[in-house]
Amino acid sequence: MIVKPIYPIVSKESPRQILAEDFKSLGGELPIRGGWGYTKDDACIIDKHDSVVNPSIPFDGVGIEYIFVEKRIYEEMIVLRPEGERFFGIQWKLIEQQLIDDEDKVFDKLIFKISAFPEKDWNEVRAEYEEPRRHASSNFYAASPDKKHQERMVEFTSEFWFDVTSFHGQGSIITNKLTESKESLPSERIKFTDKFKKLLGIE
Repeated sequence: MIVKPIYPIVSKESPRQILAEDFKSLGGELPIRGGWGYTKDDACIIDKHDSVVNPSIPFDGVGIEYIFVEKRIYEEMIVLRPEGERFFGIQWKLIEQQLIDDEDKVFDKLIFKISAFPEKDWNEVRAEYEEPRRHASSNFYAASPDKKHQERMVEFTSEFWFDVTSFHGQGSIITNKLTESKESLPSERIKFTDKFKKLLGIE
């Protein structure tokens, strides 16, 4: 079931403040400014020179983009929604990326396909899946929903705009999830290709 994108977040507090308060696992504030990234004018600004950045550690701007994408999706679909109207079994996949030069700024525009189950349907689908497998070793999240279940999923695309001026063209440091080692990539390779996503462990 294809639906319109979840309504945008409107907040007096900054995304930086809200994400730090709602996701303690972040360990503090992200080095970001600006808005929620729905448009270029509302872009999330990733600041390599922010006061929370440890200059002795290689800066992973791409990793911060993906953290922001994940947390904004959770805010939109779970945290800021009333009980009974939340979404679960959320999955997202990058379908388009575009680097945009705009005078003295560089923007990274990402478009994700997002799918999820409404809360009521999620509880029913999960129960249907788990009951016959109660004593089996299985993973609900890894399973591909059958056609009946897919019809109960909502699906839409969502844009994420980032101002990456502070670190674009300087290469990037990523943590290779396959080896747990830090790797340096030149700027021209910082694309969310399948190979790159595999290195980050976000497939």
